[in-house]
Amino acid sequence: MRKAILYISLITVLVVVVAVLGQHWFIRPAKEPAPATLGELSSREGQQVTARGTLVPVRWERLSLSATGKLLTLTVKVGDVVSPAQVLASLDTEELELGVALAQAELEAQEASLAKLQQGASSSEVAAAQAAYDAAVAAYEKQQAGPSPEEIIIAKADLQKAEEALHRAQGAYDRVRSMPDIGARYESVQLQSATVDYERAKAVYALAVAKPDKASLRQAESQVAAAKARLDAQPSDVRTTQASVARARVELARAELALERATLHASFVGTVTTVNARTGDMLSPGVAVLTVADLSQLQVETEDLDEWGAASVKPNQSVDLLVPSLDNRSLRGRLVSVAMEPTVSASGAVFYKSVITLEQQDPDLRWGMTVRVRFAKLTGGLQ
Repeated sequence: MRKAILYISLITVLVVVVAVLGQHWFIRPAKEPAPATLGELSSREGQQVTARGTLVPVRWERLSLSATGKLLTLTVKVGDVVSPAQVLASLDTEELELGVALAQAELEAQEASLAKLQQGASSSEVAAAQAAYDAAVAAYEKQQAGPSPEEIIIAKADLQKAEEALHRAQGAYDRVRSMPDIGARYESVQLQSATVDYERAKAVYALAVAKPDKASLRQAESQVAAAKARLDAQPSDVRTTQASVARARVELARAELALERATLHASFVGTVTTVNARTGDMLSPGVAVLTVADLSQLQVETEDLDEWGAASVKPNQSVDLLVPSLDNRSLRGRLVSVAMEPTVSASGAVFYKSVITLEQQDPDLRWGMTVRVRFAKLTGGLQ
């Protein structure tokens, strides 16, 4: 009896040991699957290519200003529908608008001058220019030749006449200067007048017999050159004014660009989805002020299509879509494109972005919703 109990105890211990260690001894852990080789990929024909996607608008943009300054106006809020011509936000543009107005006025003035020059000068303007040139030439020739003999004779005669008058006035004054009051004062006045006339005549005579002054000649030459330039300057004036018109147009474009950089416009009709600034904020170039999107047209973008999947799918093929947040609502789509350049993860995995357009827009869909993507089963794969 005791032997029977001992056998039963030994059998029980063996059963417990086998139960505890059996899994370790007889069941080997499964190895982590190794990455599939290119040869193995070709055997996946008939398998399903799946991916995880996100709903995004076909057209959307984050808008930012290209200038630095304080945000003066913000005319929209989240949910507003905007158009390309609408000013959504702007910095202080008073000075910039003045710059545009001044540049526009300068351009108009230069264009008017050019139009007048291209029409040609009137006959009266040509005659006036010719007369001014002739007068300048005559003055130069007279300055260069100096006084004529006749002018010298006249100047000498005037000097002699003034000298004689001065002598008579001096004699008359000498005779009456010892006499009282009225007579002496009268002769004194006559003497002063005769002295002035003599000095003037003396100066005129000195100029008459002097040689031409170099400074006067240079001045006369300059006047001739200026008159000649005005007479002959029509073609060169046209070219100069054409250059001025071109420069004014550049300045206007620069002023308009500066004004445009201080105002914010959408490039298409869309809905404001986010606003990231408030009036009074100091903004730097490139800082997003708001986001505008066309929410009437959504598409699906995937980020996790691996190299096997990217090589297996084809543009324009049909795609099945499920939207988990809408009770796995089923949609149909069509593959538009697969990125040519991959995105490499931190672990070294390679993924390709794909874009899928919806065959029909669903009003319940929202930007950012997750979508499960199932491409049609493979019919070729890698060969």
